[in-house]
Amino acid sequence: MDVWHLPLHRLSARQTLRYCPDGRVRVTATVRDTLQLRWWLLGFGEQVEVIGPETLREEFAETAGEMHRLYGRRGNEFTTDN
Repeated sequence: MDVWHLPLHRLSARQTLRYCPDGRVRVTATVRDTLQLRWWLLGFGEQVEVIGPETLREEFAETAGEMHRLYGRRGNEFTTDN
């Protein structure tokens, strides 16, 4: 994950970063529960794991499952042959 921008673009004044030996970064922050937060997190794709709160983690798990079902199919009615 490109984490160079995390210290520069803080989510909140109450944010901490913990750099793990495996290269991951654990971000802990107190933020408002907004759609903008979701878009920001989803922008990291498979490189982000929501740890908490549990309700947000469950929402992301459901979203990932829906995306897996969508992309697991062999095309759809919108597929075009060029």
